Amino acid sequence: MKHSIFNAFKATLLLGGMCLTTGCSSGPDNSKLVIGLECAYQPFNWETRQASEYTLPIDGSSLFADGFDIAIARYLSEDLNREVVIKKIAWTSLIPSLNSGEINMILAGMSSTEERRRSIDFTDPYLASDLAFLMQKSNIPEGNSPDNPLSYDDALTLFNNHALICQLGVVGDDIIEDYFSSVEGYNIQHNDALATYPLAAMDVSIGSSFAMPAELPVVEAMTNISSNLGVLYVEQFLSESDKEGLSVNIGIKKGNDELREALNNSLAKLSNSERGRLMGEASQRSGNIND
Repeated sequence: MKHSIFNAFKATLLLGGMCLTTGCSSGPDNSKLVIGLECAYQPFNWETRQASEYTLPIDGSSLFADGFDIAIARYLSEDLNREVVIKKIAWTSLIPSLNSGEINMILAGMSSTEERRRSIDFTDPYLASDLAFLMQKSNIPEGNSPDNPLSYDDALTLFNNHALICQLGVVGDDIIEDYFSSVEGYNIQHNDALATYPLAAMDVSIGSSFAMPAELPVVEAMTNISSNLGVLYVEQFLSESDKEGLSVNIGIKKGNDELREALNNSLAKLSNSERGRLMGEASQRSGNIND
């Protein structure tokens, strides 16, 4: 018995020595896409009681997740042939959960900012967009188009003595405050943000608000809310840091290069038009939640 224990001890020491010299760790477990999101950020992600062709089950729950992020997750799962696990995690806990290993991806409408890049890595954007405004067609200047966008100064003049609105908790709401309602010499009101983009779009449609800023795919999708709505195209005027807020990326733990490369290669196959379609569909569904 002692001899067997001694041999086992020697084997353990030998294995430990091999681990020190060659490394025994196989790296992070990327066999599944374990995704963290808050399930409360329409149209990127939200929770629902009803399963559908668009949803994925939330781990440890009887509920399901839907939204643009879920559409991207479903695409990645199919393209990479990896199972997806959706974990509902509070926004402020997403990065800690990634670094602790509870999840291996943050797919939650998160932008790659300088501050976040200090603690985690990011993929290429899975949605990169220009800023646009949703407005009643009758209020859009004649000739406005992607090739003839409105300047920032002209936008200030157009919005003067009117109110702007957006969805709560998104970059568009900050843009109203930072670039329009706080500008001296203009009377541009900042209406209280609403829970979803479709609700804000209806506010514009009925004339309670004059315009709604958002990523171009979102604005284009919201024109389907009412036939009287259209897109106001504007010149780029945001600072570089604020421009980052219009792009969203997948968060990856630092050093998980295998997963980041796989995700980037997969995202490269997804056309911008397809991304826009998926966002448009998600935006429409987010306005019809009744549970």
